[in-house]
Amino acid sequence: RSRRQRQMCIRDRLTEASDIKAGGAIYTANCVACHMPDGGGGIGPNLTDEYWILGGGVKNVFHTISEGGRDGKGMIAWKQTLKPAEIAQVASFILSEINGKTPANPKAAEGEIWTEE
Repeated sequence: RSRRQRQMCIRDRLTEASDIKAGGAIYTANCVACHMPDGGGGIGPNLTDEYWILGGGVKNVFHTISEGGRDGKGMIAWKQTLKPAEIAQVASFILSEINGKTPANPKAAEGEIWTEE
């Protein structure tokens, strides 16, 4: 992929149904162990609320998935496992299908309220 294409994945939330579906499959395979199927959080933080530890929005969520969470907190950098397009798909899935929903057992909010600039 060209540098321009890679940056596009980071900057733009995907909206195609096929991308969101693929992102859901990636989330189910890799993320539910820590974030729960409904995104309410467990070992990892709640993804349904408006609070984000490392920033919300597709650019920040993509970066967190790619590079990993805070040092010593356990989330690995997925860039060795997932392609940039797959990271864009799962970030877009989280933001469109999980964030803003009501989980069964939400973990307490962590981080700061994120508002898109």
